[in-house]
Amino acid sequence: MSVHYVTKINNFSRLGLIVFALSALAILAVTGCSSTDAEPTPYDREDFTPVAGPPPFPIIFQGKFTVDGEPGPVDSTIYAEFIHGGSPISTTFAGEYVQVILGPVSESDIEHGVISFYLGTRDGDHVKAEETWDWNTGGSPTNQVLDLTFSRLPEE
Repeated sequence: MSVHYVTKINNFSRLGLIVFALSALAILAVTGCSSTDAEPTPYDREDFTPVAGPPPFPIIFQGKFTVDGEPGPVDSTIYAEFIHGGSPISTTFAGEYVQVILGPVSESDIEHGVISFYLGTRDGDHVKAEETWDWNTGGSPTNQVLDLTFSRLPEE
């Protein structure tokens, strides 16, 4: 048997092993994501119906923000919410916010479709922005520039 032939066999064996491993991982990923063993969401309520099918792509908001007519302060927190879902909190720059990312998690979010924005924290004082955004589904993540107006700073 030539060395060249043995090398080809070893390469095919390695390739076969790699294909087998990737196939096994794919099967585990698919079977591990069944809805019967999923952890309950914090939104488990009688009126909560999860979005059917794959989740819609999110909207990524950014823009300027003012508080009582002045540019908003550095290191404030801004977040967005639907009825059942909310974005992670985004820290601000002087008069600007970035990376407020939100997509619907329930059918009610899609049906109601209005996104509200808040300055502050969910569990503390927060101020709702004058502006809202009407949800519209898209086929890809969407960047939106939306300037926000808040009447006051939240109390600490």
